[in-house]
Amino acid sequence: MTHARPITAALALALTATLLAAPGLLPDAEAKERKAAAAPVPSEMALYAQQIDFTSTVNQRPYRILVSIPARPAPPEGHPVVYLIDGNLHFGIAVDTARIQSRWPDLRDPVIVGIGYQTASVSEALMLRTIDLTTPVTPAYLSKGWIAEMKSKPEEFGGMDAYLRMVDEEIKPRVEKLAKIDRNNQTLMGHSLGGLTTLHALFRRPGSFQQYVSISPSIWWDDRSVLEHEPAFTSQVKAGGIKARLLISVGGLESANRAYPPGMPYSREGMYAMFDATRMVPNTVELGTRLQRLNSDAFHVETVVHEGDDHNMVPPAGIARGIWFTQRIPVETMGAR
Repeated sequence: MTHARPITAALALALTATLLAAPGLLPDAEAKERKAAAAPVPSEMALYAQQIDFTSTVNQRPYRILVSIPARPAPPEGHPVVYLIDGNLHFGIAVDTARIQSRWPDLRDPVIVGIGYQTASVSEALMLRTIDLTTPVTPAYLSKGWIAEMKSKPEEFGGMDAYLRMVDEEIKPRVEKLAKIDRNNQTLMGHSLGGLTTLHALFRRPGSFQQYVSISPSIWWDDRSVLEHEPAFTSQVKAGGIKARLLISVGGLESANRAYPPGMPYSREGMYAMFDATRMVPNTVELGTRLQRLNSDAFHVETVVHEGDDHNMVPPAGIARGIWFTQRIPVETMGAR
């Protein structure tokens, strides 16, 4: 069953602000002060969006999609669309970024679709995403190194292919009922495990989207098994069978050791082993470099390292660059000097 209702700008922004206001991240007094100071968002800043709850018939899991539709009339070909993984976390960032950037005449104003879960809790959303944004793994993999400290079970992972089917078969049709869509300009964007899912979609379902934005992809997952699909994909590109654009980015500090914070789910040794094993920056840059060698009129890849950002800081920068990359209208250089 599907339920739809409007959401306000305040609620949309709260979806991304929850990370800052979550219990334990702000002193109680400051959190109470912020709550007391809250005021309605002015009507001129209201965000036109729809919230749709449904249970998937593909994987029988409940989802919530947040859909922001531009105020401007749709162009003749329809609105471009950005399908954003982890909508509970990043929907507000993406909507505001797109709205600001589209004030420039050489950027399109896309529909933003946040794909999330029926909860206001960031912690719960992070837990629910784990099965959707991973490929299957064996008990042997989960018993190795720093991952063993998580004490995870194989059944907690492995739903990525069903998740991508759900997006194609159940989310896209719902969005197309709300707005006129350009099916030739659809983007998939994700961070971390969402970035891994974006790469998997590019390699395994390249016809589902025309543009892909993979931010800090967890290429390390399952001993980098996502790269097993790279040779076949490369052959398709060389044969002219792929038409797509990819932006792959990472924070420059993602491979740097950092101080051990209290409350980590694994030991100090495990955390440093994680930094070494995940190779976030090298994995991303190496893959981007290989794929950029395939650049042509039909296939285009750009790689960006956001200097000074770590894994938690990089989403706003990655999303902003991703909106620019996917929505910029190529124009002749004007007034260059």
